[in-house]
Amino acid sequence: MRELVQTFLMLARAQREDAGSAPQQNLAQVADGLLSIWREPIEAKGLQLMFEPGNPPDTCFNATLLSAVMGNLLRNACHYTEHGFIRLTLNDNGFVVEDSGVGIPEEKREAMFQPFVRGNEKRGEGLGLGLSLVQRICENQGWEVTLSTMQPNGCRFEVTLGQR
Repeated sequence: MRELVQTFLMLARAQREDAGSAPQQNLAQVADGLLSIWREPIEAKGLQLMFEPGNPPDTCFNATLLSAVMGNLLRNACHYTEHGFIRLTLNDNGFVVEDSGVGIPEEKREAMFQPFVRGNEKRGEGLGLGLSLVQRICENQGWEVTLSTMQPNGCRFEVTLGQR
């Protein structure tokens, strides 16, 4: 609950700030910060954390909002993956978070971005707000988030970052 409240406070502050006064970071900087936070909990579960830094452009974004999007996707991957891996890949257009977790059935994929919707394998203390928050931030920033299934199981979230 504390993480959720902190995220909402962070977002409220970010929306009030002028675009020029919000902290700005590039994709690699945000990824590095989040990997330092998530590496220990992911590896403590016996999962392999893979990072493919690619060669993303040096474009800067609102660090608070980008961190909230990427962080929520890494958190979900950690919560819903018991065996295998979590991979963060940076690319020319944004980033991808993939996991070998339980996955999301096709008929539930669209609903997963609605508030208070959680996966069948409910884990942790989540309220089902993370993906709806990701969707709202992406819409607000002109970004796009898509969800697809990994084979034989798992999820693939791709975030395309538009320029504002």
